[in-house]
Amino acid sequence: MTAAAIVLAALLAAATAAAAADSPASPTAPVPPSTTAPAPDPRTQEALQRYNAGVGALQRRDLEYALYQFRQAIRLNPALTEAHHNLGITLLELRQPAQAVEAFTRALELSPEHLEARLGLGLAYRAGGDLPRAIAELTRVLPKKPDDPQLHVALGDLYRKAKQPQVAATHFREAVRLAPGDASIRFQLGLAHADAGQTDEAIEAFREAIGLRPDDADAYYNLGVMVGDKIRALVDEKVATYRRAVELRPTQADAHYHLGVAYVQKAQLSRVEEKRALLQLALEEFRLFQQSAPQDPKAAAATHNIQVLEPQVK
Repeated sequence: MTAAAIVLAALLAAATAAAAADSPASPTAPVPPSTTAPAPDPRTQEALQRYNAGVGALQRRDLEYALYQFRQAIRLNPALTEAHHNLGITLLELRQPAQAVEAFTRALELSPEHLEARLGLGLAYRAGGDLPRAIAELTRVLPKKPDDPQLHVALGDLYRKAKQPQVAATHFREAVRLAPGDASIRFQLGLAHADAGQTDEAIEAFREAIGLRPDDADAYYNLGVMVGDKIRALVDEKVATYRRAVELRPTQADAHYHLGVAYVQKAQLSRVEEKRALLQLALEEFRLFQQSAPQDPKAAAATHNIQVLEPQVK
């Protein structure tokens, strides 16, 4: 299960628990006939029975039975908000996001301030691939649940998928603040920084994730990728600075030598098709160094490098 799937499953579990906790109680005992209290409506009573049976089925993961019971409850009492809400949860669990959207939308038509239904609607849009609407719905929930780390994680995941990694990182950072001991959130933060090209920040986040969960192979792998990217960036900068030095002062022998070393390092990090050209450039720089400073202590090293490189560029 991916980190995003874990987040969504956690939110669904929270919504299910809240729905169960807030569900109508078991039907009350029949009220004795009196001159002041009307007899209970049999359809309403049966709707509550069906609803409670659905909640129990959902809690024990009997999804098809839950689906049947919630639909029966709605047939008997179309105004039963929680039946629509829990129907949406069940449909999400059954991977039927389009129908889940309909169920959550109906719940919100009946109870516009129903927070969990709004959350479910956002998750249903997300499951159906409608990222803009998913973001919009979860963002509407956020002011009511600003301290919910999993909500920030869900939004961060959505913004990553929407190719907005810097916004995603903002949500993941807030989630880290709210749940500092959760390694998975720091890992997600690292991914967002990596997407944004923020190598140093990604490295820091992956290291923190490993500190909290030392057996996280994915965190080690992504840390390695980021360190490799940083090394490549530093080598590229090294090549560029020495190249500029020899352009400005062609007689500076040390600059030619170190530019040759930098080209070798860049070749070691490059694709096969680029390697030969870089080694050729390194060879030329070592030869220029020999010509410029034959008595330099590094001349022997330059000669050795030339002997090693010549067969590789033929």
